[in-house]
Parts: sequence; C-alpha cells; structure tokens
Amino acid sequence: MKRILSILLCICTFAALLSISAQGLADKGKQINKGLLMYVGYWGYAHGKYRTPTDEQLKDILEVTDEIILLTTAAYNCYTDPLTGQEKQIITNDVIDNMPADWVGNPENLDEIKATYKEYAADMINAGYNISDFVEDATNLCDRILKINPDAKIWYSVPGAPSLTALTHLFADSWVQLVDEFKEATAQKIWDNNICGFYYSDEDVVTFDYAKFDPTKPEENFNNPDVYSMRQVSDKVHSYNKNMVWIPYSADTSSEIYECLGYVANKTNIFDTVIIQPSYFFNAQLTDNLRIIKDCVENQAVVYSNGDIIGGTKTSDTVIGWEMEIDSEEMANDPQAGDRYQAYVDTFKDYVGIYPTVYYSSIIADTMASLDKIAEFYSYGPQDPVSSVGSASSADASSNTTASGVSSSSSVDAGNTSSTVSDINNPKTGESMTIAGVAALALVSAAAVLVVKKRR
Repeated sequence: MKRILSILLCICTFAALLSISAQGLADKGKQINKGLLMYVGYWGYAHGKYRTPTDEQLKDILEVTDEIILLTTAAYNCYTDPLTGQEKQIITNDVIDNMPADWVGNPENLDEIKATYKEYAADMINAGYNISDFVEDATNLCDRILKINPDAKIWYSVPGAPSLTALTHLFADSWVQLVDEFKEATAQKIWDNNICGFYYSDEDVVTFDYAKFDPTKPEENFNNPDVYSMRQVSDKVHSYNKNMVWIPYSADTSSEIYECLGYVANKTNIFDTVIIQPSYFFNAQLTDNLRIIKDCVENQAVVYSNGDIIGGTKTSDTVIGWEMEIDSEEMANDPQAGDRYQAYVDTFKDYVGIYPTVYYSSIIADTMASLDKIAEFYSYGPQDPVSSVGSASSADASSNTTASGVSSSSSVDAGNTSSTVSDINNPKTGESMTIAGVAALALVSAAAVLVVKKRR
C-alpha cells in the first residue's frame, strides 16, 4: 500500500511539474522579446496605404527578428454591424455636438473642446475607413510573413483614436469586435501557434481639460475613457489567452501623461507588456529619459525621475521594457542623431533577451536602411526572455459601463494582484516564481509518504 501511494504521489508531483513548465513555456512564447513594428493598412488620410514589403525585404527582416507587430496610423471610424450587416460610423459631428459635460475633464471648456474635436475628427470622418479593411490588410501580410518563416510570431493591433480622448470609450465595442474579426479571418493553426497577442495603438492617457483621471480608482479604470477602452480590449484579448502590448509615449517624464501611464502599468493587469518610448532619439533635449526608463526596466515598475515608483508600489504583473528608436533620414540629416542612437545601445544592450523591447524604425524603406544596426543590437545579451502573464487574470473581469460610457464597476486588479500566482521570472535572479509552487508540492508529497510510513 505504501509503495502504491508513493508512486501515485510521485506521478502527481511529476505531472504538476510538467504542467507548470509547459505553462511557463507557453507564457514565454507569448512575450515579445526582440520585436519590430511594421506598418500596414492606411497611412493617415493623405497617403493611401503603406507600401507593403517585398518578399526579399521580408526575408531579410525575418533573419534579424521573427517577432513582428502589425500596426497602422489611421483611425478606422467605421465598422460593420454583425447583426444587421450595415456599416456604422463611430464618431460624427452630431456625436461631438452631443457630448455631455461630464465626459470631459473641465466642463467649462466643453464648447472649445467640441470645436477642437471637430477639427481633429474631420479627416477621419471623411475617410470612413472600415476596421474590416484593416483586418484584411494585416492578415494578408501575416500570411506572407508565415510563408517565409512558419515559426514567426505576430501581434495584430487595435487602431487608435488619436487626440479624441473624451470619446475613446465610444470606440471600445468596435475594437472588441475587431479582435473577433481577426480570429475569424486567421486560420486556426496560425491563431493557435503564431498569433501571440495584440498591440494597443493609442500611445497615451491624456487628462488636462479633456478627461478625468482618478489615481485612487484603478478598479474603476481611474474614471478615464482611455483606460476603459484599454480594459475592454484587454478582456477580449485575454479571453483568448493572448498577450496585450502597449508602447506608450513618455517624452515629458514630469507630466501627467507619464504619471498616468505609470498608474496603468503599475496598478492594473490590463497590459502584459508595457514598452516605454524614450523619445530621446527624436528630441535631444530629453537627456534624462534613457536613465529614467532604464530605472523602470531595472525596477520592473514605472518610476518618477527620482526613482520613486508611481503609485507607491507596483501591484501588477506587467513586464516593463523599452523601445529602440531609429530613423534613417534622421541619421542622415542630423549629425548628432548617431550619438543619440548609440546612447540607446549603451544604455540597454545588457538587457537584450532579458526584458522585452521593440524597434521603431519608421516605414519599410527606413527599416531596411537601418536593418544592419537592428541586427547588431539584437545580437547582444542572453536569449532567455522574461515570461508574461499572457492569459486573463481572474482579477481582470469585464467592466460594467455607466451612462457616460466610463466603467463604474470594473475588475478589481489593484492592491490584491501582488498576492496572485505569477509566471513572471524574478527580474533579479531569472528564477521562475512557480518553482516555489513546485517545491511546495514536492514537500507535501514527501510529507504524505512519511505519514503513510508512520501509520504503518
């Protein structure tokens, strides 16, 4: 009897070990390690669509990195209602005219904000791009990439609503639908094996006069329409056990925008991966940004310039990385651009393969012109990336929407997520936190064997 129990307990322990190891591998597989942003779809509203890479260009790129984020710069203001088959617009001038005062941060400036939004939205409304068109463009490019490298990792993206902060929540339903459209348009094998997640295109959480942001209410999306939309998309993406990536703009690290990104990254599990833009390559005045973002990476938390963690403590499982920025035209036209780029290399080369990073290198022609430098940088460092919590946390459940469109009863993921089991590797040691769980299980098994022996 004792022998049978011992064998059974050993089998259970071994099975648990395999299960946890498999989960860790799956999560690592969804984390972006050495990525590249690649444009597809409409190029704003005046340039038509982005030039698609040739097969030869794709082959050269895939020899440098096989992790590609497919994104666009245009806002897609139309979607097709799945129930009626009719095309609908999200933002119209009537929608802007009827904005209630409680949607904006400063109701006294409501009329001025409406006029500004009409200017911002004019080209988007006139263009009338349908999100299904983006799905077709992105999946076609994905298929071409996978014909060249069947093992490539792809992240689709959710088109943004730039500069329309107080109206962002109105896009949420169409963006959630977009995720499903991508799933339906992608072959099941590719969806399961190659599609790692989604990139959220809006690069900041704007406040000022445009929107409210209450840092004490992460469980209510900080009462912010941007964060509301982020969470709706995240819930859908996580329901398919995919990774959610954000690459926020952070030029002014003393601004409210930077502080807001810190609260989102540190206090919610909306994003599995947050990769911060230093912006120094494009703005020589931002001399401290590389140091600050390096501090964020080393602490695995978004920090102020003095090193303090935004929000006091980090309670999320979000993995923090940095964006590499390069532009061949800038390198050719600005004698100091090469020095600024080299500062990125010197600052972050020791973290390659340990924490996630993505290259911004502009349009395809500029990417090809910069490919040698990208390859050189990605040759640094070990090849054991941290893993990400790629699946939805039970703490990040679907949000309920108030009449204003901003969540009033969202998931509770702040303050208690730090106590949940995480598959994120320890940033200091590289050891998986799940090892403790395996060790505990092994101890329980050994104790059970001892109990059996004692009873015998």
